[in-house]
Amino acid sequence: MQTNQQKLPLSICLGFGVGTVGVSIMLNAVTVYFPAFMSTVLGQSPEIAGYLLMASKLADAAIDVTVGSLSDRTQSRWGRRKPFLMAGALLSAISFLMLFAPPVTGQGPLIAWMIAALLIYSTAYSLFNVPYMAMPAELTNGFHDRTRLLSFRTVFVSIGQLLAMAGTAALIKHGGSGADGFFTMGLVMALIIGGAMTATALAVPVQHGSIQQNQGAVSINRHLPGVADMRSIARNRPFMLLLGAKVFQFLAFASIASTGLLFMLNVLGIGYDGQIILAVTQNIVVAFSMPLWVRCGRRFGKRATYLAGVVLFCGTALSWLLADRSISTIALVARGIMSGAGSGAILLMSVSMLGDALAYDRLLSGKAREALLSSTIAVIEKVSFALGVAVLGAFLSLYHYVPTTGGALTAQPESALTALKMGFAVIPMVLFAINGLFLSSYDLDEKKLAGA
Repeated sequence: MQTNQQKLPLSICLGFGVGTVGVSIMLNAVTVYFPAFMSTVLGQSPEIAGYLLMASKLADAAIDVTVGSLSDRTQSRWGRRKPFLMAGALLSAISFLMLFAPPVTGQGPLIAWMIAALLIYSTAYSLFNVPYMAMPAELTNGFHDRTRLLSFRTVFVSIGQLLAMAGTAALIKHGGSGADGFFTMGLVMALIIGGAMTATALAVPVQHGSIQQNQGAVSINRHLPGVADMRSIARNRPFMLLLGAKVFQFLAFASIASTGLLFMLNVLGIGYDGQIILAVTQNIVVAFSMPLWVRCGRRFGKRATYLAGVVLFCGTALSWLLADRSISTIALVARGIMSGAGSGAILLMSVSMLGDALAYDRLLSGKAREALLSSTIAVIEKVSFALGVAVLGAFLSLYHYVPTTGGALTAQPESALTALKMGFAVIPMVLFAINGLFLSSYDLDEKKLAGA
């Protein structure tokens, strides 16, 4: 582990960051395209797609905690994290292809196939992402060097989101927007997911079960977490505030992701081309805004920088209420710039503050249980996304959204268009406003961490 005076080498920053390309594709592409695939290609209602996603994520929530605890306690020649990263990389690639290339027809066999694919997908996501999110607190002990490390990750997040939103749309469109297009997309993205995650597993240094801090060694919990562990975690106020904020952050992202493509197709009428333009703009801005947000974090603090991102994001969300089929490319790009800048601050600072909170827990408790705490965040992520997608699916069905097959579009009733506007603009804005209230009380800064 690096001290406060040392910087992590560029090779580790890049090697750690590249894995999030696979994570971003796994999370965003499935959340965005699975409901669209089910409702525009396979003829299923968005409500069914939402319930399938919800069921798989809720069933897998317990796996997150188990993976976190096992990763903290694992001792092998490859360390605590690498075995889980490698297993997650392989299963992630397999499950992603399964989701978008079902070999069965008929509603019964199709639903059974999708349930199995989603369970493998969720398990694979946990195997990689839980230990992955624990690593920043282990790789460096520097308060600002952790932000620097995670700025590389956020750049790769933007690359992953670019592939998950624009690259996927281009592949689907090239394949005719039907089953063939989704199969091509699934195959290409599965290869990228497996390659990016494997690269991280090979590049990061081995993390063994004995971690040395500046002030001495910390212990490894050899047992599954109990009541005492939960009480100890609950006393970490910064972590608990982040936990509460994450609920509303993930709910907001789930609302946007599950309605975004349908909003582009049915409300704005710009379809996959609009999706590509918006995604490219957003993620280029996310990547190039990193130096700015790193400097802002140093000068104004991580909390203030995060809240600035929330303001930008909420303002952009509300602006979509003024958009209609006459929207110009310039107006689309302008919204992409604003939302990309806001997202960059939110993504970087939220994960950097999480790394600080994990380091703070280790200092308070004397235990190395970073993956256990990361798994708690993963449970919140999955449950929030599951509920968000399921509720939005039921919401669209309630407002009479009409599903189609073969990638075809049909005129939607005004009620369905209103529901899409609510899901893409109003609901995310309200959720992020609540998220900001949680973070306004967050007080873990460099001085407090050093004092611990």
